[in-house]
Amino acid sequence: MLQPRPNPQSEPQADSSASNEFQSRIEGYLRGACGTVEIEDALEQGDLFVDVRTFEEYQDGAIPTAVNVPLFDHLERTQIGILYKHSGPAAALERGKTLVAPRIDSLLQQLSPHRKRPLIVYCARGGMRSASIARLLHHEGFQVRQLVGGYKYYRQHVLRFLENLQWPLIVLHGQTGVGKTQVLNRLTPSLDLEDLAQHRSSLFGGIHRQPRTQKTFEGLLFHEFLQLPQNTPCFIEGESRKVGPVYLPNALVEAMRESRLVLLTASLETRVCRIVEEYHVVDESSRIEADRIICSLKPVLGNKQVEYLRDCLRQGETPEVVRVLLREHYDPRYEYAMSGYQYALEVSTENLDVAVSELVKYYYDFL
Repeated sequence: MLQPRPNPQSEPQADSSASNEFQSRIEGYLRGACGTVEIEDALEQGDLFVDVRTFEEYQDGAIPTAVNVPLFDHLERTQIGILYKHSGPAAALERGKTLVAPRIDSLLQQLSPHRKRPLIVYCARGGMRSASIARLLHHEGFQVRQLVGGYKYYRQHVLRFLENLQWPLIVLHGQTGVGKTQVLNRLTPSLDLEDLAQHRSSLFGGIHRQPRTQKTFEGLLFHEFLQLPQNTPCFIEGESRKVGPVYLPNALVEAMRESRLVLLTASLETRVCRIVEEYHVVDESSRIEADRIICSLKPVLGNKQVEYLRDCLRQGETPEVVRVLLREHYDPRYEYAMSGYQYALEVSTENLDVAVSELVKYYYDFL
């Protein structure tokens, strides 16, 4: 039986018709209006931030609590950038419209759970990416504004704040394992820099953690300070200039040096037990990571000591590994670094509850 020959033009015509429909929709959105908001006002109002940059840009640094709804992927953004450079903004805009048009319904679906909440949309510099999505959402009935200057202005705002930071602090110092973080997390107000950095600020501090980028860390630090009572003393753990891969703002380092210092103490065995519990090196991946770090200590500890530690690690004798590292590496380095410090108070952390009570009393006496 003869079959009718398909019309080779029928499917392309259908695709072309759908494409024209999408293009018409996006042209209408782009002609629409949408309000804008400055970063200072945006941070005070509690609206939900919508980040329309690529996932890679978002991962490198974003406004905390922002949801990521990428307008383009990394390759598409790169291609549009090249087109903008070589063929001009009009050609880049047309390419962008072609890419976005078929995704309109998907973008709206992603944001539908937030329909009743005021939104602030931002991109890298407050350009066409955020403007187009803001207008789209406005047209579809969302309460939405575009962030002036985008992430660039937000980032500048954060850096200005951190560069001029002045805050009264009570800084907790002590040898590795005394329980500074455990104490800190029971105190209010307090600021946990290691949690913000997702690193314990030691050679082994990245185990079971995903360290944050510098931009992300600074954004989180900025928002933590916004939540603290203005100019009220805050407990913080004494750190060096660097916490894992991220650097502390210079103004914060200076504030920590000029603040009241408290020394926390505990016995060697108490510290060993706390470190073993906290670092939890029990699975294969964490053992491999710990072994790699121990090997890197050969110039400091020597081959014989390192091989002994590696053997202990293989045998599951983690407390002995910690004990040797404290005696031979961490404690001597700490004593040397802190030799010139003067402490306003010394507190034993053998009993954490008692230590916290002493620090709370000291805090109110300080006020």
